[in-house]
Amino acid sequence: MNRKLRYAILSVDLMWIGGVFVFAHVVGRGTSIGRAGSAAWFVHIGEPVAALLVWSVLYFSKKLEGSSRGWHGPSIVAQVTVGACYLMTALLALAMVTRIQASPAELFYLSGLLPLGFIAIRCSAWALVSLTANPRKNRKVVILGAGRVARELAHKISTHPEMSMEVRGVLFPSDAGPVRQSAIAPQSISLRSLSVLDLLQEQHIQELIIVEPVPSGPETEKLISNCRKLGIRIHIVPQHYELYLSKAELQDLDGVPLLSLEERKPPAIGVTIKRSMDVAGALLLLALSAPLLALASAALYASTGLAFRKERRCGKDGAPFWMYRLNIDRDSPSLHGYARILAWFSLTELPQLCNVLKGEMSLVGPRPESLERVRHYSVWQRRRLTVTPGLTGLAQVRGLREEHSSEEKARFDLQYIGEWSLFMDLSLLLQTAWALFVRLVKADTHERAPELQTKLTARLSARRMMHVDRAQSSAD
Repeated sequence: MNRKLRYAILSVDLMWIGGVFVFAHVVGRGTSIGRAGSAAWFVHIGEPVAALLVWSVLYFSKKLEGSSRGWHGPSIVAQVTVGACYLMTALLALAMVTRIQASPAELFYLSGLLPLGFIAIRCSAWALVSLTANPRKNRKVVILGAGRVARELAHKISTHPEMSMEVRGVLFPSDAGPVRQSAIAPQSISLRSLSVLDLLQEQHIQELIIVEPVPSGPETEKLISNCRKLGIRIHIVPQHYELYLSKAELQDLDGVPLLSLEERKPPAIGVTIKRSMDVAGALLLLALSAPLLALASAALYASTGLAFRKERRCGKDGAPFWMYRLNIDRDSPSLHGYARILAWFSLTELPQLCNVLKGEMSLVGPRPESLERVRHYSVWQRRRLTVTPGLTGLAQVRGLREEHSSEEKARFDLQYIGEWSLFMDLSLLLQTAWALFVRLVKADTHERAPELQTKLTARLSARRMMHVDRAQSSAD
C-alpha cells in the first residue's frame, strides 16, 4: 500500500479516537473541559493515550488500513469492528486495573462511535483514491510470464488503485501453454522479440514484473538487461511461491540476495484458544438453532423419510470423517418452499456443528472436500489438509462455494493458513454473518459467484498482449 496513504489513515484514526474520548467524557459524564479539575483530567488522560497506543499496534499488526484485501467492503467492516472490540477490551482491562469509573453512557458512545468512524474514514479514503486516480500518472507495468499467476497478479493490481499501477500487457514465451486463447483479445498483436523493446518504449513502460518460471537462455536475459538499460524497474515473483505462503524476508549476503522463508505456525496457546472458541461457539449456535433444526428435520423426515445425510470428507492430515447435513440436495433445480430457503441461507450445514464439537471440524477453516477431489490435489493444494477444516473460511466469504474448483479455493485457504490469528477468525465469522444478511435482503435466486478465472481473463482481454518469440533470439 502507498506509505503516505497508510500513515494518513492512521493519523485520522488517532484524531478520531481523541475526539470521541472528549465527546464521550463531556456528554457521557456531563463534564465540560473548563469545569473539570486538573486532577480529574490527569487521571482520565491515561485512557485516550492507552487507546492511541493500542490502536497503533493493532493498525500495523493486523493491517487495518483497509486495502490489504483489495478494498473489499465486508472485510473492511469486519476487521475494523473486531479491531474496535479489541480496543474496547483493552480499555476495560485498563479501567479495572486503575479503578477508573466509566459511566454506561461513556462506554456506549465509545463502543458505537469508534467503529463507525473507522469505517467512515476508510470509505472516505477509498472514495478519495478513486476520485484522484489519474491514469496519466499511473506507473505503466508489463508482466512477463504466463498462466494463472500472471492473470491473478494483473487482477490484484487492478484492485489496488492506491498503488498507482496499470497493467498495459503481458509478455509470454511462444512455448507457454497456460495462456488461454480466451484471455487474448481479438485485436491482440503478435510481435517478434526484436520489436518488444520498441513497443515498451512506445508505450512508456516503467516497470516489468517477472513471474517465474520464465524460459532460460539469452533471449530472456537480453530482454531483462535491455529493460534495465532503459530505466525500467524490475520486480520478480518467485517460482512456486504458492508452496511457501509464509513470512518472507530478503537478506543480503555479501551482495548475494537471500530470500528467507519462515513457516508461521500458530502457537500452542492459540490452538487452545481456537478450540475453546469452537466449542463455545458451536454450543451457542446449536442452542439458538435447535428449534429450527427440530422443525426442519421433522419436515424432512415426513416428506423424504430421512432427516439427515452424511458425506465422506477429508479432514486434517487427510483423515476421512463423516460430515453431516440436512437431507436436502442444494444443487437440485426443483427445490421449493422451506427446502429452498434452508439451502439459500446454507442452513443445511447446521448439523456440522456436531462435527465441530467432535473436533473433526472448526468454525473457521478450509471447507472439507471429498476424497475423490483430494486424490487430484497438487502439492500446494495438499497444504489445505494441514489444518482442521471449517464451517466457513476466507474462500467462502469471497463467494467461492463447493461448485468452484479446488484450485480457486486453495489460493484463499492457503492465505488463511499462512496468516491465521484469532483476530482473523473473528473477522471471518462477522463476514459470514454479513453474507447471510445480504442473502436475506437480496432476491431469492440461486446465483453463483463469478469464477475467479472469468474475472482475470476479462481484465486481461481488454489489454494488448505482446508475444515474445524465442525462436528469433538470433535476430537481436
